[in-house]
Amino acid sequence: MSVFYRVVKTLITPIFGWLLPIKVIGKENLPKEGGFILASNHTSISDPIFMIANFKRQVYFMAKAELFKNRLFRAVLTRLGAFAVDRGKGDMSAIHHAEDLIRDGKILGIFPEGTRYVEGAPRKAKSGVAYIAMDTKSDILPVSVYREGKYKIFKKTTIRIGELIKYDELIDPELTDRANLKKIVDRVTASITELWEMKH
Repeated sequence: MSVFYRVVKTLITPIFGWLLPIKVIGKENLPKEGGFILASNHTSISDPIFMIANFKRQVYFMAKAELFKNRLFRAVLTRLGAFAVDRGKGDMSAIHHAEDLIRDGKILGIFPEGTRYVEGAPRKAKSGVAYIAMDTKSDILPVSVYREGKYKIFKKTTIRIGELIKYDELIDPELTDRANLKKIVDRVTASITELWEMKH
């Protein structure tokens, strides 16, 4: 965990604890070491901040390139370990960086739906999370963010961390790569949705 990340975490944790009551369930499921993919539904721009404030390990988030256009915001995001991806353009540079993070024993944070959905159940994951998992033979940790209605200050948010899905459980060696990609997408979507449906 970088010094900058640690300082930000120390500063925001009490603020979020007061303004944005967050309940985290399943902290024991967060592996203490090793690289893997953390896959979560995406409800607001604050979701990564919730995780920075409440997770003991640093998470390196893949974020849409538009967030990096502002120079100051880009500097902060980069120092927090986030990196840009051009959505829908086959951004292989971002994919390779994501894979390097996992191989270096770090947590790659992905919102596999590809965009934010303020209300309603999680949507189907995009294939990017499956490509990265297959290339790195990575385990996947499903996480859900739940709140009732739209995001507001003082409204309760529940983050629920599921059990780590081992890579061997994600694939079937008898299937084609394309079929395994679909299998991973379906498993990730179902796991996040199952956690989300537990609500608060």
